[in-house]
Amino acid sequence: MEIQEISSPRRGGRCKIILAIAAAVAIGGVGLLIGYFALPGGTKCATPTKDSLLDKDKYHRMFQEEINAKNIEGYLKYFTVEPHIAGSLRQYELAVYISNKWKEYGFDEVEMPEYRVLLSLPREDQPNNVEVITNGSVSLTIQGKLQVKPEPYKNGTVEYFPYFIYSPNGTVEGELVYINRGCKDDIEYLRNLNISIRGKIVIARGMLAQLILDLAVKHGAIGALLFPDLESNGHGLNDTYPKTKWTSGEAEFVIPVAMNLGDALTPNLPATEGMYRRPWNETNFAAIPAQPISFNDAIRLLGFLKGQRASKEWQRGLNMSFSIGPGFNTSNTTLRLQVNNKVDFKSVYNVIGTIYGREEPDRYVLIGNHRDAIFLGASDPSSGTAALTEISRAVGQMLKHGWRPRRTLKFCSWGAEEIGIIGSIEWVQQNEKILQDRGVVYLNTDVAVGGSYVLVSQNCPLLSSTIFEWAKRIRDPNAHGNKESLYDIMVERNPSLSNPKEPYVVPYLYASDYLPFYQFSGIPSADFSYFFGPGKPVSLYPVYHTQEDNFYWMKTFIDPTFEFHEAVTKFEGGLLIHLADTPLLPFDVVRYAKEVMRGYESLTEALENMNISTSFVRKAVLNFVNTSNAFEKARTKLRPSAASSLVLRTFNDQMVQLEKAFVTSSPSLLRHLLANNPPGSSFPKVRSALLSGDLIEVHKELSLAAQAISSAANILKPLPAI
Repeated sequence: MEIQEISSPRRGGRCKIILAIAAAVAIGGVGLLIGYFALPGGTKCATPTKDSLLDKDKYHRMFQEEINAKNIEGYLKYFTVEPHIAGSLRQYELAVYISNKWKEYGFDEVEMPEYRVLLSLPREDQPNNVEVITNGSVSLTIQGKLQVKPEPYKNGTVEYFPYFIYSPNGTVEGELVYINRGCKDDIEYLRNLNISIRGKIVIARGMLAQLILDLAVKHGAIGALLFPDLESNGHGLNDTYPKTKWTSGEAEFVIPVAMNLGDALTPNLPATEGMYRRPWNETNFAAIPAQPISFNDAIRLLGFLKGQRASKEWQRGLNMSFSIGPGFNTSNTTLRLQVNNKVDFKSVYNVIGTIYGREEPDRYVLIGNHRDAIFLGASDPSSGTAALTEISRAVGQMLKHGWRPRRTLKFCSWGAEEIGIIGSIEWVQQNEKILQDRGVVYLNTDVAVGGSYVLVSQNCPLLSSTIFEWAKRIRDPNAHGNKESLYDIMVERNPSLSNPKEPYVVPYLYASDYLPFYQFSGIPSADFSYFFGPGKPVSLYPVYHTQEDNFYWMKTFIDPTFEFHEAVTKFEGGLLIHLADTPLLPFDVVRYAKEVMRGYESLTEALENMNISTSFVRKAVLNFVNTSNAFEKARTKLRPSAASSLVLRTFNDQMVQLEKAFVTSSPSLLRHLLANNPPGSSFPKVRSALLSGDLIEVHKELSLAAQAISSAANILKPLPAI
């Protein structure tokens, strides 16, 4: 999982019937014939057995009974035994393991597509270095190579190479300056003190690496060191990992410092054999060398600085008084930063497991999780990988007892998410047309469990109502009094800002593998995670993207009995098979229309001081709201048990195609016109044009938005009875 930093930084921080057949048979038999002609081998699932036609509720109950916390714990322990960074041998071994499991569970087809991609990786034979040089000699070395104990109180270590993904190589030397969190206000504060960072190496705290580096480069910095901000721990520095759940002073985080989505050399194309690859010099890397260091190492460096004393605000959480710099308090002393990262072609593998649907094999309900981790990755992503594996095992048991979904299920294990969401993006680009035609919904499980505070959902408005309904069915491990379900705890601990009687839905703040499905292909998507603790609205777990995100941390401090893992697995797996089996999709078009109206009203506030009319947009929005209400009225009259396959298919297709109306024809991966990014807003492309001050561009983007809204209304317009 990646904190999305481009436009929404989080401070603190998803179809065709053969007409000839339709004309030749009675309507009631169309779904069965589609299955016959669409499935591999023609007859594989064409004739349902007597047992398979039993009430599917029986199988759904079987799924809930099958999910077992001990199984999930066992999977998590296996996945976190060794580091499994993208492109590594361990990544391939885990791909093979999952592939074999899905074959064992009776999946109809298991594929392992390979992509040759450009990866930014650490050089294990020549780790990065930070050195303090005094009178030409090294007086202090901070090496980018650590010996880490996965089990703190047991023998055995694993090598950890902290680095920044997409940092350029190079050696820079100069004076050091502390810039606090490196935000615009911090740089302005330094300017008021007549302290320049031009030609200097900066040191900052926090994980918003891309933003920090962008500002540092803008003001002339030549290198950067970043360390974890432990202020949010709320505990003494000795009350940390491995004694408690809070990050220790030795933790070092790994994160991209430049934004590359998908393979850096094949934008808009899958990184498969023979595809055009642009020159390496056209790829996106950070402008200056950068390296992560630990909190403890940062304290040592800050203690050597001279000059203006840091303010109380800048000292907060560091428990010491120190100077800002530039330079050290000993003469003839500078800092040397040496970054030796490598950029290399590597094979990354997805695993795609398919269970063909009986009635609608050409409609895909997908679920996915990435395998690669920054290091051992217990929370991110192995908690999600363990949940996905247990869901697939339980579904395999259902298959053995005669169940087959109405729609095709696709289980997806992605490679190389941490280095730019590569695996899922390459697969979606490779299968763009068929996914836009057949994709119904995509569910993502990245950090299934990062804490024990509250379940959080990132999702589009279409899915909110059915997500809430499923959250009401699963008991929350935090249940108390009359608050029993996941939903009850969500409302209690993370209520909506606009409607406190409902849970808050995070508007796609944490980037993960849902991104190409929703932003690029317009497939309704959701991502689920049990979060760590309270915040605004919630806080990320403290050991995120560090060497301390391991099985010991999870088992000891977060989920000793794996009851939270079990709850998330039951919730997401239950939702998955419900969406695969329900004849009439439970998508909420009225809620969607209300979100469009809310977004429009927010947009008019931003536009009120500009001489641009939005009446044509308002007209489109009102038409969309009215049409969505008419569609919902028609849908409520429909009795799925009595409706023909073609009628159900018509209603479902209208709902599925709704989201696609808001996807432009742009080759950009981020081409959804309505997606709530930044949080609390919508129409991001209009807002981006507003920030640029280009009124012509604003008018163009408003026009595209109005056209999309009108198209959505046309898609939802109730059709005559078939």
